Amino acid sequence: MLAIIGGSGLTTLSNLDVSHREVVRTPYGEPSGAVVFGQICGQPAMFLPRHGYGHTIPPHQVNYRANLAALKELGAERIVGVNAVGGIRDDMGPRVLAVPD
Repeated sequence: MLAIIGGSGLTTLSNLDVSHREVVRTPYGEPSGAVVFGQICGQPAMFLPRHGYGHTIPPHQVNYRANLAALKELGAERIVGVNAVGGIRDDMGPRVLAVPD
């Protein structure tokens, strides 16, 4: 199942047909919030806002290990993390997609 971790610019998925939410406790503590399950274009998916619902968790307090552990425990096979940070080079301006290899 695909898991999507939303960033500052993505706190909800408007095209996610929500079926349910699950609260998970992990060995690393609590993740940023309840994991939302549903379907996108007929495919199962889950969503977790990195900074919590309402964007209440600052970047230095995000429990990244708990977020990943929760998604793994709930069946995530692939994870896409969305963020709105600036480019790391001058030629990487807005609307440039970088995929780590």
